[in-house]
Order: sequence, then C-alpha cells, then structure tokens
Amino acid sequence: MIKMVRLDKKAQGTFGIFQFMVVAVLCVILLGGLIWIQGKVTSVMHDVGVQNDIATNNGANSVFHFPCPDNVSNTCTGSTYVNMTQASDLTFGQVNSAIQALRMVAVVYILGLAVIIIVTFALMRMSRIWFFAYILISMLAIIFAPTISNAYLSLLQTGIMDNTLASFTTANWIILNLPIIVLVISVLGGIMLFIGFLKNDSEVTNLT
Repeated sequence: MIKMVRLDKKAQGTFGIFQFMVVAVLCVILLGGLIWIQGKVTSVMHDVGVQNDIATNNGANSVFHFPCPDNVSNTCTGSTYVNMTQASDLTFGQVNSAIQALRMVAVVYILGLAVIIIVTFALMRMSRIWFFAYILISMLAIIFAPTISNAYLSLLQTGIMDNTLASFTTANWIILNLPIIVLVISVLGGIMLFIGFLKNDSEVTNLT
C-alpha cells in the first residue's frame, strides 16, 4: 500500500506539467469572468441610480411636509430621496476597482504554479526508469501545448466577455507562448531530477 502511494505521488509530479497548462488557461478565464461580472453589476447599479435621480428630479419630487414633532403649529420638511448613484459608486464601484487586481493574481498564480512544479521535481526521489518516462511525458506536453495556445487565441479573437480577457496582458503572453514556457519548465524539472539522481548516488556511495 505504501509503495502504491509513493507511485501515485511520482505519477502526479510527472504529469504536473499537463496540470500547469490546463490550470493556467482556466485561471485566466475564471478570473476574467469575475472581473466582467463585477463590471456588469457596477454598471447596472450606477444606471439604476441615474434613473432614480431623473425620476425624482434629484430629490425635488421626493420632498414632503409634516407637522414638526416639537411644535405642531410649525411645518417641517422631509425627503425620501436617496442618492443611489453615490451609494452605488461607494459600494459596487469600490469593489469593482479592487477586483481589477485579479489580473496580477492570475500572473502570480501561474508563475507560482510553475515554480512549485520545478521545486517538486527538485525534492522528488525516483529511480532512473522514471526519468525516461518524464522525458516522454514532457515531449508530449510540448507537442500538446500549441493546441492549447491556439485554442486560447481563438477564444481571445472572439472578444468574449466584452474583450475582458485581452486585458490580462502578461497572463496572455504566458499562455500564447505556452510551448516555450512548457519547454523551459520541462528542462528545469529534468535538471532537478538529474541532480536528485546524483544525490542518491552519492548517498549510496557514502553508505557503502
């Protein structure tokens, strides 16, 4: 059972490059969708506030009169007017401004995932047989990467979500150049695995 668990961990680490490609695209699409949805909500709420101002003539039609509580002989003035435009800008508008930072979050997440994959290979201990499997899987990933890049490029060209995805400049560059990025990660991961083999050999030599 322990051997099977170790085998699964090695397989997951080896196929991590495929997870990187898929997760990178999904991350940009998901975060782009959140930015687009929040922008729509902010726009609608602002328009509602503007329409309310027009209907009430900026509060002039919401004025009413009533006897003053402290002196009923006098007449006090009140208003039911609420500046919904200002309220919307102070709530949904602030949220919309803050959520724009998700573009940077996408870049950090993608680069962080790439670093984690490389570090995982550096800490991984496996037999030399797995190294040849790693080379084959890396080659498949490099061959498959242009397909993902081209599919994402087609998605960008459709202008989906009011062309929000186009604003992910750095993240788009990474995905559109995915074959080169995957090649770099694969080479660095292979170097880390090879260094691990040398460490294992030196440890065995020291024990003997």
